[in-house]
Amino acid sequence: MEELKNLLLATVGAATISIEKIDSTLSDLIERGKLTVKEGKELREELIKRNTKKEDEVLTRENLYTMIDSLNLVSRRDLELLEEKVKLLEERIAGLESK
Repeated sequence: MEELKNLLLATVGAATISIEKIDSTLSDLIERGKLTVKEGKELREELIKRNTKKEDEVLTRENLYTMIDSLNLVSRRDLELLEEKVKLLEERIAGLESK
């Protein structure tokens, strides 16, 4: 989360983006499992603070997704699948050890 936050804040800098766009983009990221609700709220507050300073550069939704994708973050679903696999492997190991 910290890397994502720093990347977004560095890229946004003093970019001008609307609160609606921030909310929309963060909601989409939360739904996709890229952020938790808590992380989304914290990031929203930081972005809105940065939004008070105006510059020419505008952060688009596409730019935001490109930045996030470049971090190679694991989605919530991918993590859940890995946790399931680990649990199954642990059960198999325990079964083999008990024999």
